[in-house]
Amino acid sequence: MKTLRLISALLTTAALTVSCSSEDPYSAGFIFSRPASPVNTVYANNVIDSIIVYSYGSWTLTNTGGQSGWCTPDRTQGPGATVFSIPLRFTQNTTGEPRSAQFTFYDKNHSDDAHSTLLYWQYATRGDGAMGNAPEVKTITGSDGSRFTFTYDELHRPTALHVTLNETTLHNIQLHYSDYDSTLTVTNNARIMKAHYGSDYQPLLLTGATDTIGYYSQYYNNYTQMPANHAFNIEHHSYQQPTKRYAFLMNGQSLLPDSLHNADSLRIATDKLTENLKLTYSQTDNRRQTVDVNSLIFGTRECDPYQLLSLFRYARNTSVISEATGNEADDRISVTTTLNADKSISTVTVSRHGQQTVYTLEY
Repeated sequence: MKTLRLISALLTTAALTVSCSSEDPYSAGFIFSRPASPVNTVYANNVIDSIIVYSYGSWTLTNTGGQSGWCTPDRTQGPGATVFSIPLRFTQNTTGEPRSAQFTFYDKNHSDDAHSTLLYWQYATRGDGAMGNAPEVKTITGSDGSRFTFTYDELHRPTALHVTLNETTLHNIQLHYSDYDSTLTVTNNARIMKAHYGSDYQPLLLTGATDTIGYYSQYYNNYTQMPANHAFNIEHHSYQQPTKRYAFLMNGQSLLPDSLHNADSLRIATDKLTENLKLTYSQTDNRRQTVDVNSLIFGTRECDPYQLLSLFRYARNTSVISEATGNEADDRISVTTTLNADKSISTVTVSRHGQQTVYTLEY
């Protein structure tokens, strides 16, 4: 009797069959501790992952589908009865479209019986919601005397933002990513916050000794939690300072990477003021540069630097706001933009209460 051993312990992805014969008993098959699923997603600026696999027999790894070249395993064959950790390297996706790669492990001697397939899907967008081919904004200069200066690392993650208004520093933010333990450390004018991040390099909640910034849920009248794709908040909590809340109404739109979503309205609340804004959007894509230009519509002093850096991707609307209408009929913010040849934004002009500010972006 020939028996193909099927292993379930720790097995996350396998496609195995059993065949019987009176000769040559053998064991074959694969056990994966990484990845946890046959279908895996990565962002446009992810460049490395790994496969951890045990094979009963000698094996080969073959590209069996998708677009080749962007996803490359460091090893494609090996002996049996051994655990292998195989680095998987990605090129950054600058195509403007999602792409896939499929790999199949085969037992060398029993390929018809023992094989297992993994699929990798790379989004068109980076972890912060910008397109994978979006250029980095280096400076923004405002006609109000403001200047925003940005730096990035090789994965297009922001590492610093310095904001001044008429030579006075408003924010001096430094960001450090420790990929060893997936920890983001943010320092703003000597106040320190930390958060853990996933493959998107994004925090859910930045916390420090005196400050907390991140996502918070909204609730129905019966105190049950709303799903995030219906509504959510970005909240700033600071010791002996009023809490500031940005409440986004999404009305059930998808918040998945690469999805198109624009908030229906935005409510900004502090202890003294609540501002309700109905939002209207232009045809201009807000993902064509690293920063979220919609954060500029409130003026330099009220611009949230963390949303400008797109540290909270779900708050980044896909389209550029063209108009935000406030509580009163005459409370209206109008926004116009000009574009570069690659569709990144060149200028943002914000008008409110008869005052106009032109922000010029340089790359």
